[in-house]
Amino acid sequence: MNNTANKHYPRSRWFIQRQNLLARITSLQKQWRLFRQQPLGMIGVLLIIIFGLMVPAQPILMKTIWDRRRYDPYVGFDIEMMPHPSSPSSIHLLGTDGMGRDIFSQLLYGSRNSFRVGIGAAIIAITISTLLGGIAGYFGGAMDIFLMGISDVFTLLPAVIILLLFGLIIKMNWFLVALTYGIFTGLGRQAIVTKAQAVSLKTKSYIESARIAGGNHLHIFSKHILPGLIPIALVHAVMTVVGAVLTESLLAYFSRTQDYMSWGSMIWMGQRTFRWFNFKGTWSTIVPPALSIMLFCSAFYLVGRALDDVLNPRLRKR
Repeated sequence: MNNTANKHYPRSRWFIQRQNLLARITSLQKQWRLFRQQPLGMIGVLLIIIFGLMVPAQPILMKTIWDRRRYDPYVGFDIEMMPHPSSPSSIHLLGTDGMGRDIFSQLLYGSRNSFRVGIGAAIIAITISTLLGGIAGYFGGAMDIFLMGISDVFTLLPAVIILLLFGLIIKMNWFLVALTYGIFTGLGRQAIVTKAQAVSLKTKSYIESARIAGGNHLHIFSKHILPGLIPIALVHAVMTVVGAVLTESLLAYFSRTQDYMSWGSMIWMGQRTFRWFNFKGTWSTIVPPALSIMLFCSAFYLVGRALDDVLNPRLRKR
C-alpha cells in the first residue's frame, strides 16, 4: 500500500504544480485585459516599443546603409556639408551638431544608455527594497527596527544630490549611475512601502495555514511573502526607470559623466554652440534629445500608473 502511495505522489505533485501554473497564467491574462483598458498605459507601452526598436536600429544602419566616417556618433564628420551645425536635410534627418556629427545617429545610439541606466537601476532597487522590506515586514521586532532605521536615513538622502556630489569627485559612467541610484532608491522609500505591504501579507489566512502545516520561516517567506510583493515591485521598477534616466541626463548635462553618448550629453554639447549660433541654426541639437528624455520618462511613468491601477484593487474600485 505504501508503494502504491509513493507511486502516485510524484504524479499528484506534478498535477498540483500544473494547476498552480495554469492559475498564474489565468491571473496574468486577466491583469493584461485590465491593463489594455488603460489607454494611457497602452500609449506608454507603444512608446517603450518605439524606443526599444531604436536600440538595435543604430548598429544595423551602421552596418548596412550608413557610412561610418559620416554617421559615427562619436567621430563622424560630413566634410561635404559646411558649416556645422547644419539644419535637417535628406542626408542628415536631424542635422549635424557643432562637430559635424549626425544628430539622428547620436539619438539612436543614446537610447541604449537610457535603457541601461533605467533598467539596471530598477533591477538593483527592487531587489534591495523587496528583500529589505519583506524581511522587515515579515520578521518584525529588532530586525524591523534596524532595517527601517537604515531606510529612514536613505530616505533623507536625495539620490540626485548625492550623485551630483559624487560627480564632482569622479567621472561616473552609466553603470555607476545605475548602481548608485538603485541602491539609494531601494534602501529608501521603496523599502518602507514594501515593508507595509509585507505586513499586510503576513496577516493573511493562507500564511497562518502554511505556518500550521509546518512551514518554516524560510519556506513561508520565499513561497508566499516574496511572490506577494511582485506587484508592488513592478510598479517600483518602472518608476525607478523614470528617476534614473532623469538623473543620468542631469549628470550628463552638467558634464559629470564620462565621455559616452547619451541624450543629456547631447544637450550639453548642443548648448555650447549657442555662443556662436542663434537658435534657428541649433534647435535640432537641443530639441530632439530633450524631447526623447521627456517621452522616454513619460512612457514608463504612464505604464507605472496603469500598473498601479491594475494591481491595486482599491484604485480599480474608484
